[in-house]
Amino acid sequence: MPIPIIMPKFEMAQESGTILRWLKQVGDPVAKGEAVLEVETDKITMEVEAPADGVLAQILAEAGAVVPIGQPIAYLATPGESAAPSPSEAPPTVRAQGVVSESDVRATPIARKLAAEHGIDLRQVVGTGRDGQITRQDVEAFIERQRVRVAEVEKVAAVPAARRLARELEVDLRTVQGSGPGGRIQSADVERVAAQRHEQGIATVVPSSAPSAPPAPQPTSQPTRTTPAVRRTVPLVGMRRTIAQRLTQSVREAPQFNVSVDVNMSRALALVEDWRAAQQEGAPKVTLTALLVKVCAWALQRHPALNAGFENETILEWSDINIGVAVALDEGLIVPVIHHADRLSLVEIAARLNDIAARGRAGQLQLADVQGGTFTLSNLGMFAVDRFTAIVNPPQAAILAVGRATKRVVVDERDQPHVAPMATFTVSADHRIVDGAQVGRFLTDLKQALERPGLLL
Repeated sequence: MPIPIIMPKFEMAQESGTILRWLKQVGDPVAKGEAVLEVETDKITMEVEAPADGVLAQILAEAGAVVPIGQPIAYLATPGESAAPSPSEAPPTVRAQGVVSESDVRATPIARKLAAEHGIDLRQVVGTGRDGQITRQDVEAFIERQRVRVAEVEKVAAVPAARRLARELEVDLRTVQGSGPGGRIQSADVERVAAQRHEQGIATVVPSSAPSAPPAPQPTSQPTRTTPAVRRTVPLVGMRRTIAQRLTQSVREAPQFNVSVDVNMSRALALVEDWRAAQQEGAPKVTLTALLVKVCAWALQRHPALNAGFENETILEWSDINIGVAVALDEGLIVPVIHHADRLSLVEIAARLNDIAARGRAGQLQLADVQGGTFTLSNLGMFAVDRFTAIVNPPQAAILAVGRATKRVVVDERDQPHVAPMATFTVSADHRIVDGAQVGRFLTDLKQALERPGLLL
């Protein structure tokens, strides 16, 4: 009996996955554990492996399709079998949204059979037969062009994130000039080419037979354009689409509230500078974010109600303290996780932060790097942001937003005014899990630990 390949569940709160591309086509032999396709979630891109030896007999979900977890996306024919389940037993093929059915394409029976064997979408093939009908020769020519194109594109030096973005924006990497080390293509390079292509497309709308004489001058009081000019169009796909869906769901379903506190950062900043001055060359760079992770882990030990989640109408308090740290990418936001942060030293946390941030921007994060977060930290202080509120990352109970430290006039215990670097810390929390008093006590301890770092010892 054919073996199904199902959409796996990579993450705790994952409900579906997006098919990025098929690495194998119908008719290809596969070995158990061999990568068959790439699937994208809101955090990472992962390969789905074959559950057994066999032949890829049927593909049920096309590239670009969003498939719920647990649903079959393909079938393997085991040795001795030659076909996938009958149409009455197999689920219907899942297609990307907004796509015309392939059955509407005119093609000869031989062309359809050949296209099915190679997993080719006939809507991408140009027919040269009578009245545009697709023939066997058209499919064979398409297969050869695809083979050559894939070989050439794979030779292009590009970071994984740029390759994914190029597929989403339909940009040929061979036309992109890389700005990274050694000419390696970055995501920004792909976006630049996509924007240029869009601008050129607008320019071609002007008819070639338009009169060469300049238009009559318009009164200065009248606008020359009724709609704003478009600099570039960014489709809501991939990571951006999943971020939009999940955070919209978070705001809609979770009753969120915010609690803020101002923290004197004098001693925290001095501590970071002391660590940097004492570190040897080549040691991981200790940053304020690393110290914030350490302090959050310490405070969560004292207030486990915030180290929790909401699932299936149940509150789960976790024993592990895993701090997710929001990292901005060109195409969106990822939250790699510092696991067991309460057990790590400040230098160990700094080393892990440096590692996951670098691999995250290069698109090289593994599944374990983004799984299991119990609390999230979002620090925008390096962007000169004074204060902000963040959206809770479901199913977690809370997220901490940290603004920059700015010089403000404060009054000390002796009622004497002086200038100190102050930062605003804001916790956004799910009211189904915690109350304002619990968040207030958490922030109080957080403030004390930053203003008196000796409490961490």
